[in-house]
Amino acid sequence: MTILGSRARRLALALCAGPVLAGLLATATAPAAAAGPAGKPARSTTVTDVWMRDAVDDAGLQPYPGTRVWASPDIKVCPMPVECATSTFPVAGSTSYIFVKLRNPGPYGSGTDSGILHFYRTNPGGSLSWPLGWMPIALRAVTVPTGVTTVQVTWPAVPGPGHFSLLAVWESANDPLLLMTADTLTNVRYNNNIAWLDLVSV
Repeated sequence: MTILGSRARRLALALCAGPVLAGLLATATAPAAAAGPAGKPARSTTVTDVWMRDAVDDAGLQPYPGTRVWASPDIKVCPMPVECATSTFPVAGSTSYIFVKLRNPGPYGSGTDSGILHFYRTNPGGSLSWPLGWMPIALRAVTVPTGVTTVQVTWPAVPGPGHFSLLAVWESANDPLLLMTADTLTNVRYNNNIAWLDLVSV
């Protein structure tokens, strides 16, 4: 009788402990489902959401589901201070003009926003690592109402000739960047307020 009672108690404890242990193990081993590569947090709603397209089919969602993010249609390089129909290859040593389209609202916020649009470039054939591989070209304080706002800056002394990249980065207290990593590809995909254009100077 004592043996049977002991076995019954052990069985009851095992039945109770099983689900508890399973729950603890699941909690300890479950990945952070909302986190992206390199521990990037999930995008949540912000006060405003100014953004640039990574590709023609980009709707501003983070992360952008495509992988070819280095040909943003919202960045153009033009030989004159008038926006050209399509981006051109600049002439090394010349002055060119960069045009960027800021879109408002995006999927995570709305309303007029004010911030700084930064323009960066790499050296021809240089590193893409953020931020060490990127050199500032210019910056512009901008107020962005609902719609599409085009920002233009002068780009003197185009480097090269060679292959390099441009980056446009929108910074705003109401629409902050997510955690930035050394990987530019990841940063662009996970921040709809960063756009990248690959180009060649001739």
